[in-house]
Amino acid sequence: MKVEEKHIKRCIELAKKGEGYVSPNPLVGAVIVKSGKVLGEGFHKKYGDTHAEVNAFENSAGDVRGATLYSNLEPCCHSNKQTPPCVPLIISKGIKKVVISNLDSNPSVNAKGIQQLQDAGVEVITGIIEDEANELNKFYFKFVSKKLPYITIKIAQSADGFMSKTKNEQTWFTGKEAAMFVHRQRAKYDAVLVGANTVSVDDPLLTVREVKGRNPKRLIIDGSLSIPLDSKLVAGDDPEKTWVFTSLNSDDKKIIALLNVGVKVFQLKSENNKIKLIDILKKLAHEMITSLFVEGGANVFHQFITENLFDELILLQSPIKLGSGVPGFDFETAGDLKIIQKEKIGIDEKIILKKKIDHFFTGI
Repeated sequence: MKVEEKHIKRCIELAKKGEGYVSPNPLVGAVIVKSGKVLGEGFHKKYGDTHAEVNAFENSAGDVRGATLYSNLEPCCHSNKQTPPCVPLIISKGIKKVVISNLDSNPSVNAKGIQQLQDAGVEVITGIIEDEANELNKFYFKFVSKKLPYITIKIAQSADGFMSKTKNEQTWFTGKEAAMFVHRQRAKYDAVLVGANTVSVDDPLLTVREVKGRNPKRLIIDGSLSIPLDSKLVAGDDPEKTWVFTSLNSDDKKIIALLNVGVKVFQLKSENNKIKLIDILKKLAHEMITSLFVEGGANVFHQFITENLFDELILLQSPIKLGSGVPGFDFETAGDLKIIQKEKIGIDEKIILKKKIDHFFTGI
């Protein structure tokens, strides 16, 4: 492994420590090296805090003048944010070389940071482990380029392709390891989303319990505002993290009841109480939600898939057979999806699919 790759891999490892906390900012790690010795490391810990490069300088042991700074993302150079730009600091510290993976696609940066460094006589190397770093910040890159959240659909189904025995019956068939995986995903994403039927039938918490991590926003699509007021998402802990998307003609009394307990309600245009998904996604982007984990149910999955409003699909397939029930995901209709990962996860199989054409969805 080349020296540059070794240190960038460490940057990515450090950056992951900020998962779930830095949004809508990117995940960034930084390492300062001089004469083959690591002087300092840092990562962006949470939104509004100091950036990775600043933390690496603050954690440095020794004189950094003449050192090389490694980062998985181009250092920022603009001042229209909560923290000072990193490029002037890097220059003032006497760093002689900067090695990065990705350019920052934010129009306020996008190669401008590199240009400022080069103008100051700093050598800049780009594109180190670019694909891995791009995957790390897929939420951020999608958000700044499309002004929409990155969307992942998670479907759990039986070996013979059914999601549940009936539409109105909760069916559990995946194991503990799969549950832990799902909770890890919840901790990474800004928000998780379900339909009103899932709330009525499953009464889920949609929190992070099986692993350590922060709880995401919990979103419900409910055009006719049918969810029970005593459901866990409404009457349980942290109701202010529950957001309901409903139609303009929903019951005012029920909306007031939801608002009184802290639930956030968005009323959007609809046809026959059916709200357009793209309108919900645009509203989420306006609320700075950069990533969305879609957890159910069948109608919601079908709508996201048929309208091509997703970036990634995770299939958790149980060895259990149901024989009949609500159809799940059919590989025969996968179309332009390709399998990028397939592995055992406890008793189940995890399959991750993405678009064959390597771009974010255009189904708008």
